[in-house]
Amino acid sequence: MITKKLARLTADFSRSRRGSVAILFGVVLLPLVIAMGVGFDYGRALLVRDRMHEAADAAALAIGSWPDMDKEALKEKAQQFFDANYSDGTLGASGKINVRFDKDNNIFVTVTGEMPTTFMKLANVKQMDVAAQTMVTKEERNIELILVLDTTGSMRNGGKMNALKNAAREMVNTLFNGKSTSDTLKVGVVPFSAAVNVGSQMSNSPWLDRSGASSIAKEDFVPGTNTWTLFSKLRNKSWAGCVRERAEPYELTDAAPSNSDKDTLFAPYFAPDEPDPEEDSGGGWWGGSSGPNYANNYLDDQNPQSCSGWGWYQTCQDSMNDEQIQRDTRKYDNAYVNSSTYGPNYLCPPNPVTALTDNKSKVLSAINALEPDGSTVIPAGLLWGWRLISPGAPFSEGAAYDDETWIKAIVLLTDGENSVNGGSNYHNKSIYNAFGYAAKGHLGNTNGYEAEDELDEKTSTVCSKIKASNIRLYTIGFQVSGQVQNLLRSCATEPDMFYNSPSNSQLAGVFQDIAQGLGELRIAR
Repeated sequence: MITKKLARLTADFSRSRRGSVAILFGVVLLPLVIAMGVGFDYGRALLVRDRMHEAADAAALAIGSWPDMDKEALKEKAQQFFDANYSDGTLGASGKINVRFDKDNNIFVTVTGEMPTTFMKLANVKQMDVAAQTMVTKEERNIELILVLDTTGSMRNGGKMNALKNAAREMVNTLFNGKSTSDTLKVGVVPFSAAVNVGSQMSNSPWLDRSGASSIAKEDFVPGTNTWTLFSKLRNKSWAGCVRERAEPYELTDAAPSNSDKDTLFAPYFAPDEPDPEEDSGGGWWGGSSGPNYANNYLDDQNPQSCSGWGWYQTCQDSMNDEQIQRDTRKYDNAYVNSSTYGPNYLCPPNPVTALTDNKSKVLSAINALEPDGSTVIPAGLLWGWRLISPGAPFSEGAAYDDETWIKAIVLLTDGENSVNGGSNYHNKSIYNAFGYAAKGHLGNTNGYEAEDELDEKTSTVCSKIKASNIRLYTIGFQVSGQVQNLLRSCATEPDMFYNSPSNSQLAGVFQDIAQGLGELRIAR
């Protein structure tokens, strides 16, 4: 609007027939046009300077990523990155960049250029000099990193587990940068499926509920039962290392366990023997097995029947219902579990967690040992990733949250949605998992089909709490689709920290990108 008014005023001024006005217009017009042109050309110069600054930043950051390269090679690399990010064009040409290193290993990148003018040529100013400088310094970053890795049965399909191992190994090697141990890096690993294995060597830890005093430990069997005692009664099975998640208000927290409050302790995971197939009540040829088939039936039930009648007319009835059968502990006395798949450790992943360590070989060994098995319960994996990186018990290797010399990060990878197979267990409403049975209410609803939605909500809640603890959260949906993509996207600290469904070959690049981000440099001007 102002420009149009100025144009009309100038036109009116120029059409005036009064002599003095015409002479005055001729005197004023050229300086006026030059003044307007100076503003235009100066604005273009600012754009050129900003582009140069961005390209100089990119060059400085790039060469900072190669600390072992000699300075002359670094200068050459810097010029290549600058040229890739700033191509000479109509806005202006740049000269060769200047790279300087000071005694503190700070990197200074300076560039000058020329921008041809448009209106200022009328004043015989044919070009403007433009310059930009950036300084990049390596910020001292100590990193604590937990890899929360899906090891469910679906990871054995299509070479996904091998791709995960290869990508994770490359990432670890990159972060350790040729060293076997590091003063500035600690890495931990949390394999997860339906639960998390904290390690059977932790059996004497004070944060385990060995006495069966917590409400979680009491819920699956007749009152007074101690699951440690049940393990001792079995002839060929012992605790594999998995634990149950705690009851509210401690369920979705990293609150330190304490013997002063038994519900803060972690109950050992003991998947009950589920009921045998029901027997038909009729005799004769129509008798036999019927009713629901439970997923984890590994012992014969101690369920006597009461019968009436005789011969073809005899009818029998179980003395206990399914709930009573499952809670009954008599069947564990001196019992032998004749199965390598089912039993009290059902769906407990075989690989235990690896606490934060500065030893590269320990981390690589944990990755190499990963075995796929079981169903997906993402919040269990996230919770133990959080507990491994926190400074308090049950694992206390993590730095204090207010220690600004350490950066904490968690990488979550999963290849599927939360799944506890809600409809396959008639009485329990779900398979056994870190949150128990859906029928007990820890999954928010006793309908197992809806329990998986509750697991999604638990996942979101844990993600929010992790991020609120100033822990960087990267999420990878490994060849996934549907709702889990949205869940993982919202879980990540930033949108670009979510990686959507890479292929096997792309996964290594994803882990390397995360490693690059963890070692990113701070720009200081």
